[in-house]
Amino acid sequence: MIAVPPPGQVLAAGTPDGPCLVFVHGIEDSWQTWTELARWLDPRWRLLALDLPWRAGNDYRWRWVAGPGDWVAAGLAAALGERRCVLVGHSFGANAVLARLAGGEPRAAAAVLAAPFFRPAGAAVTWQTFDLSREAFERQVADGILARLRRRPQPEVFELMLARTCERIGPVGFLAVFEQYLASGHLPLSHVDIPALVLAGDGDPGMVAPHLRALAGGLPRGRFARGAGLDHFCHIHQAPEVARAIEQLVAAAGPAGAGRRERDGRA
Repeated sequence: MIAVPPPGQVLAAGTPDGPCLVFVHGIEDSWQTWTELARWLDPRWRLLALDLPWRAGNDYRWRWVAGPGDWVAAGLAAALGERRCVLVGHSFGANAVLARLAGGEPRAAAAVLAAPFFRPAGAAVTWQTFDLSREAFERQVADGILARLRRRPQPEVFELMLARTCERIGPVGFLAVFEQYLASGHLPLSHVDIPALVLAGDGDPGMVAPHLRALAGGLPRGRFARGAGLDHFCHIHQAPEVARAIEQLVAAAGPAGAGRRERDGRA
């Protein structure tokens, strides 16, 4: 049974008529990863950041309780009840959002998948795939450590930090990501009929543009946006650009209208 998660951290209270955005962080990260992006978003919006069990420092026992999409569902139930929202996920969190959407999520009015990973169902899975995925995972762990530090440490100090972090995560943590990567191409996406933005950048070494175009193409209302200056942690390092992309999606989706339907009793 899934433990009842925290109800989500409120990044901005918003206004009663404004849309609600719910953020889903990546693996070995935390809800605090969204604070910079929140500064650039419309103050009328209610912003909630879920605190998921794959946060930094976790022991990965959550894997044997439920899948990432189920944890997102539990977080949404605790944070929102039945209110509709725009879901914004990053990296592993984006894939968790995708899994939840594929399983059916009536609260989602639109979705932003920032730096997700996707492997089309027909793509071969080889040992080279495994090795390259592990290298990309370790680079992203390193980038994640740097993203949370105010100052870059001395090289020898950073190498020690990275080695200890990778040792703690171990193969179980990597397999949590790799299995999501392999499963992504087999998700039933054709019925996810909401506006969805797949956002990635050329500065992300793990970005495979043809695969992400295939992901967006598999979503009935999906769109792929490729930013030349965006890196894997674009929601931190390029927050203004990401905020503009989210605002464009919200304007096109009209989630505030979904909120009115809910208040009228027709959700």
